[in-house]
Amino acid sequence: MSKEIIAIVDQVGRTVVGVETGQTDTTLTLNNPVIVHVQPDPGNGQLQVQTFPYLFMEFIKGDKQLNEWTFNKGSIATSTVKLTDQITQQYHAINNPAPAPPVGPPAEPDSENVIKLFGADDKETK
Repeated sequence: MSKEIIAIVDQVGRTVVGVETGQTDTTLTLNNPVIVHVQPDPGNGQLQVQTFPYLFMEFIKGDKQLNEWTFNKGSIATSTVKLTDQITQQYHAINNPAPAPPVGPPAEPDSENVIKLFGADDKETK
């Protein structure tokens, strides 16, 4: 059974979602928190929803699942809202990215498609 993803608003007003891993009277700890950013599209005025990690996995050394952040309850707002499948899927996609396809050796250039800027019989002018 996977743990429920919860939403908070952090001390600077960002909506943050993550899996609660601990709580005391004064703190709340989230694993792999993700920021939910909403802004209007300048072209059509519709709202765009972007999600990105609190800290990019590429910056974490070692076990990336040990990415826990502790928030002071006096500086955050919590809620009892239940998140939609769409936002939880985005959360899981960010924290469990698909592996990159294997990179093979560089392709050999096709001599018929090579554009020669200077012919073999071009000579420098002195």
